[in-house]
Amino acid sequence: MTSHHESGTEAYASNQRMEQLKLCFKRMMDAPDHRIVLFGGDLNMRERELREIGNIPSGICDLWIETGKQKECTYTWDMCVNTNNYFPNENNRPRARFDRLYFRKSLKNDIKFQPIYFEVKGLEIIPSIQRYCSDHWAVQAYFNI
Repeated sequence: MTSHHESGTEAYASNQRMEQLKLCFKRMMDAPDHRIVLFGGDLNMRERELREIGNIPSGICDLWIETGKQKECTYTWDMCVNTNNYFPNENNRPRARFDRLYFRKSLKNDIKFQPIYFEVKGLEIIPSIQRYCSDHWAVQAYFNI
């Protein structure tokens, strides 16, 4: 599953994101037990919002955390590095982990997926336009099967 959740700092945007995330977690949990479920995208989520909805449900893992919380992957929206958006105050540029990947193992399948590595992509400036491909880094996870 993939999703692009509400952006913005306003209260209504935050409330909308929390409802969207709860629905996605419900869909993950409601999937048949023999299914492996991956869910991710630009969730625009703040840590406070995750705490407010009760955190990640049991049985679902955040793949960045599950694979060791590599420091270089902490921020997927990093205006200290990514110059696609203009922020005049060079000493106070925002950064966040808006993009996430979640995983629910199959409870009945003989095929076992074991998360082993997580990385961010798109860190290179495209030479012909002198810009990054997005203001967000892409997230990618690797599994042993």
